Amino acid sequence: MPRYTAVRLVLLVLAMVGGDVQAEGEEVRGILEAEQQAVLSSWVSAPVIAVPYLEGSHFARDDVLVRFDCARLEAELHAAQAQVAAESRNAAVQRELLEMGATGRADVDIATYKVRELRASVEAIHEQQRGCQLKAPFAGRVVEPLVRTNETPQANAPLIHIVSDGALQLQMVVPSCWLAWLAPGSDFTFVVDETGDHLTAEVSRISAAVDPVSQTVKVISRVTDVPPRVLPGMSGLARWKADGGQSPASDTGVCRGRASA
Repeated sequence: MPRYTAVRLVLLVLAMVGGDVQAEGEEVRGILEAEQQAVLSSWVSAPVIAVPYLEGSHFARDDVLVRFDCARLEAELHAAQAQVAAESRNAAVQRELLEMGATGRADVDIATYKVRELRASVEAIHEQQRGCQLKAPFAGRVVEPLVRTNETPQANAPLIHIVSDGALQLQMVVPSCWLAWLAPGSDFTFVVDETGDHLTAEVSRISAAVDPVSQTVKVISRVTDVPPRVLPGMSGLARWKADGGQSPASDTGVCRGRASA
């Protein structure tokens, strides 16, 4: 598991644990994440010749993030293409001989199938070459390169960790009795611990199941208009505005309803 991914999981757990504690009051803790993130790999095992984007670097969609030295694949492709040409010529000769009655249908079929087999090999090499340039699936920033120039990683090894630019998503755990009033589309304020920024968030999704032990439920929200200094991994407090409506309550006092602004 990449180092950043392990750290991120620990932070998420800590934030959610904090949310369970704060849920008894008027605030719930949460942690910010990029809407899209990925640890990219390639099926190619070859020397790395370029990792142009380092930690924090911005990149556009389809930019090359890692480039491999695929000279060996190129040579294999040329050899396979030469074999296709030779076998295609042989198949043509077999067809001519069949017309003259100098060979049998089986020989023609075998030559034809051989050409198809070699063409499939060429297509397979072309597909492998697609992995020689690892392109960005979305615009974003580099969290951490996991490979260096001149290294030869194994096939499908993690190469680079990236996150998307733009809106963030907020994960938090709230008391399950909040479901009496909390629903997708509900908006609230999120105060970032590290920067003090007050962000506007909107509930996007609510988990399909409640944890019966803690009587909590996971909530995912979307945060737009994010300042450049607010980054994935930051945590903070979610606060709901009082609206004068009836707040959920419990006899035990565990769930105290909406928070005041």
